Amino acid sequence: MQTKTRASAVKIYLFFLFISLFTIAGCGLDIDFGSGDDENTEVRTNETIMGTITDESAGSSFVVKASVIREGIAEECCKVTVPLDEEFSLEGNLDPEVLLEIFDSGDEGSPIGKERIDVYPGATIVIGDITIDTDMDINYDREDVDITFNGEISNNENCIDGDGEITGNIDVTISSEGSETELILVKLKGVNIFGEDDPMCHQIAPGREVEIDGKLKANKTVEATIIEIL
Repeated sequence: MQTKTRASAVKIYLFFLFISLFTIAGCGLDIDFGSGDDENTEVRTNETIMGTITDESAGSSFVVKASVIREGIAEECCKVTVPLDEEFSLEGNLDPEVLLEIFDSGDEGSPIGKERIDVYPGATIVIGDITIDTDMDINYDREDVDITFNGEISNNENCIDGDGEITGNIDVTISSEGSETELILVKLKGVNIFGEDDPMCHQIAPGREVEIDGKLKANKTVEATIIEIL
């Protein structure tokens, strides 16, 4: 009888000890039972810009700097030193707009080239080969800028499927930092859905989380090449 009483007392003590863990304040306790959500559906925290300086007349080594522009104010985010003809990669909180500056590696006093680039939350943007003209403009093929980003289908009523391909337009919403949102118009022309032999519009219905690979266009528009359902 005494043994049962002690066992009951131990169970009660452990129960109240467990409850107390949820009521302790200010001790840094963080209990995470896991949400079960697929992390691939979340928008990436940082954005990435990549490119390659191919202008032999500009020099042999460069410093590439990215400053994020918010409400007209530019704040330096990140920079990297890169040789001629080698791809650079800048990663940081670059949304919504970046001032990209290129310097001679031995002189960061004044840029030899600069350009403003729109950036979407969580996107990776590859601007390709870069040359620099005498007016300090960064020149690259604006019709061939690759972009990859995650988002949620918000409207696909203009999506058309048939003959093994998808055409038309859809709207994709990107949510960032819990509250910021971007609405992107995604143009479809013979687009493939990753892993599907016969892509259909119902597979990218509103509410579906997707990854878009495509070309960056003006006016919040992307021309998709591949859609992956997450």
